[in-house]
Amino acid sequence: MPRKKNAIISVFDKTNLSNIANFLIKKNFTIYSTGGSSLYLKKLKIPHVEISNYTKQKEILGGRVKTLHPKIFGGLLGTNSNSHQKELEKEKIINFDVLIINLYPFEDTVRNTKNSDKIIEMIDIGGHSLIRAAVKNYKKTVPIVDPTDYQNFIKNFPPSEISKKNYAIKAIQQITEYDVSISNWFQGIQTEEYSLRYGENPQQKAIALINNKSFTQVSGQKKLSYNNLLDLDAAINIAYGSKTNDHICTIIKHNIPCGGAIKKNQKESYKKALMGDPLSAFGGIVAFNKKLTASTARLLVNNFYEVIAAPDFEKEALNILKTKINLRVLKVKNLNSKVEQRSIFAGALIQDKNNKVSSVREINGVNKLKKNRVDFFINILKCIKSNSIALFDQDSLISQSGGQTSRVDALHNCFHKFGLRHAKKKIKKLFLFSDAFFPFTDSLEFIKKQKLKIDIYAPMGSQNDSKIHDFVKKNNLNYFKISDRHFKH
Repeated sequence: MPRKKNAIISVFDKTNLSNIANFLIKKNFTIYSTGGSSLYLKKLKIPHVEISNYTKQKEILGGRVKTLHPKIFGGLLGTNSNSHQKELEKEKIINFDVLIINLYPFEDTVRNTKNSDKIIEMIDIGGHSLIRAAVKNYKKTVPIVDPTDYQNFIKNFPPSEISKKNYAIKAIQQITEYDVSISNWFQGIQTEEYSLRYGENPQQKAIALINNKSFTQVSGQKKLSYNNLLDLDAAINIAYGSKTNDHICTIIKHNIPCGGAIKKNQKESYKKALMGDPLSAFGGIVAFNKKLTASTARLLVNNFYEVIAAPDFEKEALNILKTKINLRVLKVKNLNSKVEQRSIFAGALIQDKNNKVSSVREINGVNKLKKNRVDFFINILKCIKSNSIALFDQDSLISQSGGQTSRVDALHNCFHKFGLRHAKKKIKKLFLFSDAFFPFTDSLEFIKKQKLKIDIYAPMGSQNDSKIHDFVKKNNLNYFKISDRHFKH
């Protein structure tokens, strides 16, 4: 004789609850229910057993503890094996076959109140634990966490093994997202959906989930686009990535730095950044690490930019920028994110953000760059696609090339662009940064042929390091080892 079926109902959202509850009764399930759900079922005159009557343990601590009991979790976690069934029978614990559940509305509460006590009360404990237990035993105990799934459950009862697994997947995804929301709130992070007209191209639909404390748009009639946000990511990482009292300005186009400078004066840092590649800067994004001054704003409005970002703005500076109605002006906070992720065909890649501050060690010659310059130049290098080569003078980006399948091609292209945009004779000293090692001497031979004073900064780690070392010494090239590789694919 088959054993009697049992279900737990414990929901905050009671949408369509009468449908699923009546169906379970029709299929000869006994329903066990907690406080609020029990009251609702009573109003509907749907027969059920209050869980406290079954466990002989009343709800305590104002309802904080209702279901945390061996008689509940034993029934959820017990499998159909003989040993489990004998133990459940001995302990007078019933089997639970279905769990109808949803959690306290934590995210909605966060959006609707700043009262931390009210928010804390919306951290679900029992429901979260019930779901995890049912997921672990999904072949016997089916967790249904979404009211929109009730009709599908009714229509396709009894559920197949595939359906049971899909319900379990949805359940574990829900509590994972729930935990992330709680973690974000404790860290002061709240994400909101930011509407986008489209993605990288008009035929691609897109949305953005934005930390609502990351930036405030203080001017500009248009909202940010998908591409604007991508470019801003690179711009902010560079502008805010170096600990310095100097003024940093960076200009980004198509997610690649086309200008960047570090100076004692903000206006000069912008002018120097623009000199790096004024042609590419057109329609780009400009970011600063200090409050934007009115004198800098007067220069900015002479060019066409999509976005200007800074931690703050002088009142007069903001009034000047507001004269361009299509220019988006952002007040941006430095949130120091620690992880980054990208979608791939198989799911997602998640990694630590490349925030490590690299050091340099002399292989040949004397390093003339101050630490804040090294840090700034490497932060620019990090945002150029591999294989990346970047040329700097004492305080700014002069030329760069990345995204090449050959480091030699990237090197040649970098110097070609340098020759097109700058008078070589006027630059007394160059600093060349590479995101990874030179595996052969051909690149160094090319650099030597330029007959320019160039200090080279690159990681080491190839099988030919000894040959590189010997070539550097023999040809008396200034060469400095960067402690870390900085690929960006």
